Amino acid sequence: MILDSFKLLNTTFQITYSEAYMLWDRAGEIAERVRSIWPDLKLSEGRPKQQTFEGKDITLQTGLTLSTIILNGENSLDQNKARKIKETFEVWRQSLELHDLQRMSMLTTYAKEFSSMKEANAELIALNIARWPSTKVFDQPLESELNGLEIFFRFEDKDSFSTLKLKCERTIYKVNLDPEYINDSDIESIKNRLLITFDRGMLGTIDAKKFRFDDWVQGYQHVLRRDIEKLIKV
Repeated sequence: MILDSFKLLNTTFQITYSEAYMLWDRAGEIAERVRSIWPDLKLSEGRPKQQTFEGKDITLQTGLTLSTIILNGENSLDQNKARKIKETFEVWRQSLELHDLQRMSMLTTYAKEFSSMKEANAELIALNIARWPSTKVFDQPLESELNGLEIFFRFEDKDSFSTLKLKCERTIYKVNLDPEYINDSDIESIKNRLLITFDRGMLGTIDAKKFRFDDWVQGYQHVLRRDIEKLIKV
């Protein structure tokens, strides 16, 4: 299983719905209930159409038509986090008086780190999903460390969709510190990674009262592990 050599990087759960005007009457109540589930949340922005909370490895937004939970880290979809997402959904459903959802989706990103972009690209090329040139193309050198490969699959009908993306990327994190106090005032971290992102969701009218998050998560993970190697031959 290809995912066994990757680490879960983040998880995003999102729902959309018609204007939930109860947000204006119950913003404080929703905030208190959400913070009882995620105790370290702090309000980072409050607007008429959306309230945003942030905490360690989490960003949570409750909105007039869109609500989102973004979790970071290897444990972002463990049993404890899944339970908390479910409880947060119940807060939204009850306090916003949601009846029908227009869209519900979950996205997970898995990452594998390499010492260089060349190695990350080689790993993706070795899967034989796409053809990589053997000679110079578009007047660009093949040996450049900035070269990258991205492959995208999308499957959709009127009721649901699933997408799978594989991408090589280089990220640079740089911090400039005050040289008066820190000898090495520039701190830089470079990561070369191969990412696998799976996004799956339901479209159309979804009965909020009948939606079962536990079943959805189990189905999500089952479908990903069952079918990913139909597209990626390891």
